[in-house]
Amino acid sequence: MTEMTFRSPLDEARWVESSILKSRLLSVGVGAVLLAMLPWPYPRWTQALIVAMWLAQGLVAASFVRRATTVKQIRWSGRILLAADTLELASVAYLYMPLLPEAWLSMFLPITWGGIRERIAGAVSAAALTTVLLVVSFIFHPPPPAPESYVSRLIYDASIVWLFVFAVRLLVRGVAVRSDVLAVQREKLEKAASAQSQLRSLSDVQASTIKKVTELAVSLLRERQLDALLDRMLDVTMQSFGFASGSILVAERDKEAYVYRAIRGYPPSAEALLRKRQVSFAMAELKLDKRFSLTPSLFYAPAERQTWYTDPEMCRHPDLVNQRRADGGAWHEADCLIFTLLSSSGEVIGLLVPDAPLEGRVPSHETLDAMSLFARLAAAAIENVHIVTTEKSRANTLSEQNVEMKRLYANVEALAEERRLQADRLARILELTAAIFRERNLKTMLRRILKVAVDTFGFSAGTILLRDPARDVFIRHAAVGYSQDVEGVEMTGEDVRSDMTPVTRVRETYYYIPMELHHSGGVTRNPDRLELPRILPGDWHENDLLIFPIFDSVGTLIGVLSPDDPKDHRIPSDETIRTIEVFAQLAGMAVESARLRAETTVSV
Repeated sequence: MTEMTFRSPLDEARWVESSILKSRLLSVGVGAVLLAMLPWPYPRWTQALIVAMWLAQGLVAASFVRRATTVKQIRWSGRILLAADTLELASVAYLYMPLLPEAWLSMFLPITWGGIRERIAGAVSAAALTTVLLVVSFIFHPPPPAPESYVSRLIYDASIVWLFVFAVRLLVRGVAVRSDVLAVQREKLEKAASAQSQLRSLSDVQASTIKKVTELAVSLLRERQLDALLDRMLDVTMQSFGFASGSILVAERDKEAYVYRAIRGYPPSAEALLRKRQVSFAMAELKLDKRFSLTPSLFYAPAERQTWYTDPEMCRHPDLVNQRRADGGAWHEADCLIFTLLSSSGEVIGLLVPDAPLEGRVPSHETLDAMSLFARLAAAAIENVHIVTTEKSRANTLSEQNVEMKRLYANVEALAEERRLQADRLARILELTAAIFRERNLKTMLRRILKVAVDTFGFSAGTILLRDPARDVFIRHAAVGYSQDVEGVEMTGEDVRSDMTPVTRVRETYYYIPMELHHSGGVTRNPDRLELPRILPGDWHENDLLIFPIFDSVGTLIGVLSPDDPKDHRIPSDETIRTIEVFAQLAGMAVESARLRAETTVSV
């Protein structure tokens, strides 16, 4: 049994005492051999009696240790056995003193064992008995005549005994200090191992969640009926992320309101009221206020901060609406969690409103991040259904123009296929991103992120800069498609922000700086093309610049991703841009995870 397998302190004490008894048995064997070899002026049966007593005491002690129910009982068993052994060995040494005046040296053994087992008290007790043995022996068995006096020899021998006690004390103290140091180091290593295990578990959970979300989103893209799609979306949200109820609202522009199209988990009376209810755009804007924004598409309004009235009759548990929150992280019946479903043009086409978490707690950041990703992919599926439905309806109205109808239908199928391909491409990116989360080296991880972004979206080059908050500078940690001296270059925060202005902002997660603005940022791949004019609208120019901000989990800018020089020499399409935005968001999660692992390792 090793130290790491002890189930309790009692098992550890029993194992230690058993080891001591085995060592004692070996010592008894050596002592028996010595007794047999040395001259013995007494009857031989006394030798056998002494050895038998030692063996009997060991057997009794071993039996008691096996039956002991407390650590204290085991320790007292060891103390009693040590005292008995010391007295018996002192008796044997006394009997040998007339023939072997130096037999008292055998008492160093119980002095050593006493120091190890009972520290200074055990060593001092054994040394005191040894001193008494010397005095008694000098009185009743004086040594042969010698130049020095008997008293001087007695004092010398006693001094040797007590000097040995002092040496044993120093040895035991050194061993104890070393043991304490090893215990502290072991505790630190266990904490470090635990932290690393938690980080690895978190990364595995993130990778598994992303894979599951991607698979679900890809399957949703195959739906062609809106109501069936919404029902399935809501079922997946509740089952995969642990909610007891929820709803999906769809925007109807002609009514300027959101209407409930899918509802789950509410009492029949509440569900009936919700299906009749329409939420005006103005009312929705109150709940989508920036005060409640966690990310651009995620809003959480706790009951204590709400400025609107919550009707208890439309809640899962009406009697809990007016009660106080149980604690800071508990879910309240009136809490409001909303994920906006955005079209490719950035318009809100619906709202995903999960409710009543099964655990009764406000969802964690990891769960909310995974749900945000799912909501974005689900919005693409809804838009896909809208497109298919609209185009099919348009094709049906042109029944008299059969050729044109076939062309339109083919276009619809091609567009649907394009979106399926886009989802498959995003699935491959997310699988690579899941693998990136396991990378321990930040620089290697950044190069891999950049390589995947450049290869996947058809660029010839690109860079990733991370912000150093201590100095407010952005450091180019990774570059692809440029010379090696590009990496490691620093840019001031002011220079980076000068390119991220309201004029160049397309969205909060995407900035496009055309050459016509005469900016000075970025890295030039082909300097000889800088002065050339743009040939056609939509063509890529050498001095164009794309910036995708990389945010951490709280929305702080921690870096920028800047792909460059598209291989088709065209400004990327909006679909490509939006996919890169999702990738930049996932890259921020990966960079933050890597930094968290690094900080944990340094703190340990």
